[in-house]
Formats: sequence, structure tokens, C-alpha cells
Amino acid sequence: MKVQENSVNLSDIINHRRKDLRREKELKPINILKEEIESSKKDSTNPNINKNSISFKKALDQDDDVAVICEYKPASPSMGDISNIKIEDAVKAFDQSGASAISILTEERYFKGSLENLRSAHTLTHIPIIRKDFIVNEYQIYQAKNAGANAVLLMNGIYPDLEDGIKICNELEIDPLVECRNRDDISNALNAGAEILGINNRNLENFEVDLKTTEKLAGYVPPEILLVSESGVRSKDDALQLSKYGVDALLIGTSIMGSDGYNGILKTATNIINAVKGKRIVRT
Repeated sequence: MKVQENSVNLSDIINHRRKDLRREKELKPINILKEEIESSKKDSTNPNINKNSISFKKALDQDDDVAVICEYKPASPSMGDISNIKIEDAVKAFDQSGASAISILTEERYFKGSLENLRSAHTLTHIPIIRKDFIVNEYQIYQAKNAGANAVLLMNGIYPDLEDGIKICNELEIDPLVECRNRDDISNALNAGAEILGINNRNLENFEVDLKTTEKLAGYVPPEILLVSESGVRSKDDALQLSKYGVDALLIGTSIMGSDGYNGILKTATNIINAVKGKRIVRT
């Protein structure tokens, strides 16, 4: 699958995300969102109550295996359309493959995701689910909780106050995965109290991928902090390469979603997950 020529950049995505968010907040003010979350705690029949048996963080902390987070990713700015598989079929394939967790992209304009996909996934599986989006405001964290997410992605340089964002996540009992792109990001995340760090192998300015990014930065992540390598895994060989750098988990979207239909997705995900069983290395 080739990277398509496009003029979309990170600033475009963030600007559109902020505009979309203003509309979402007008349709449902944050006080209403908070009331719905409180009501759902008291209503055992509410489908958005967190029914997953373990937390996102615990799901990634395997004894000997590198955990795999399979991502539902219909499209991306760099690839264009990736897959038209339904959320129900994708979640079933992820579940059967042995995925430790599921990532659901909820950005609509460039990734063709939605919160509705997250809500659907939540009702279909007991595997922990992370909302992956360009989170720029606390409102989106409350949205994630209300839709059934077990975790959210917070990005250095995009979420305005990581410490406050992590605090909100803790109050809502969902796990923040804090994404980092350099040593300063890692230091900032650790100082903010992050317990799960992600290293993005994709340069968000030009969308180029380099797995060596994880290799360069993994040594700056303390062993007690869970480390997730994000983006760029095209095969089980890539997964094995990243495992040697001491990662605790891999987040994989395009290579799995780009497989041919349900059977292709199941096969690709299963092959990668089986390849990294017993390959977890403790960082020192």
C-alpha cells in the first residue's frame, strides 16, 4: 500500500478538530456529559457502563509476551482509504486473534472514525478499548468515558496540560496513554505522572515512518513505565524488531486493517500476535 500524495499536515488536522469540537460541545455541553456519566454509574442496564474485566494498563502488562493493540482505522491522511470492513467484523477478528486491547480512531474528517464506532466496540467485546484521536480538550476525555472507553491517547504538544489531563483520567478511572516523539516529551510525560508512554514511529509533520525512533528513545523510559511502540509495523519481522528494543506493547493499525477482509485481518493480526509471544524484554 503506497503513501498517497496529499497536502494535509498536522496543523490542518488540529484546526479542523477544534472546529468540530466546538460544534460537539454546543450539541451537548460538558455539564450534560458529566451528568450522563454519573447516571450511567447507577444504571446497570446502561450499555456504556465499563464492563471490561481488566483495565487497559493491566491488559498491556503481560508476563512474557509483548501485548498487541489492534486498531480500527478505516482511513488516514497518508494512506487514504484503508478498509471498509464493518466495526463488528473488525472487533470480532481482533478478539479472535488474541489482541490485548483495541484502539478505535474517532476522528471523522481524515480517519473516517467516530465515537459511534467506539460505542459499538464497547458492546461487542470485553477487551479494553482506547480512544485514539487528537485530544485537545478535557471534553473529549469525558466523551471517551461516556462512550465506554477504558483509555485515551494524550499527545505531547497537542493536549494543553498533560498533568491535568492525567488527573481527569484518573478521576474517571480510565488510563491515559501519553504519546512522545523525543526525549523532552518523555521527560514531560513522566513529570506529569504518566504510567503508560507511547513512542510514535511516524513523523506527524511528513507522515514518514522510522522504527528506529523507538530504538533511540526506549532507553529513556524507566522499566516500571509501560512502553507502547506506535505505527509502522508492516509485518511480524517489524514486530520482532521492536520487541528487541524492550517495548511492552505494540499499537498496529494500517498493516492489519489493510489486509483483505475479515479473514485477512484475522490472519495478519494472529501472525503478529503469535510472533511476539514470549518476546518481552525487561528494560534496565
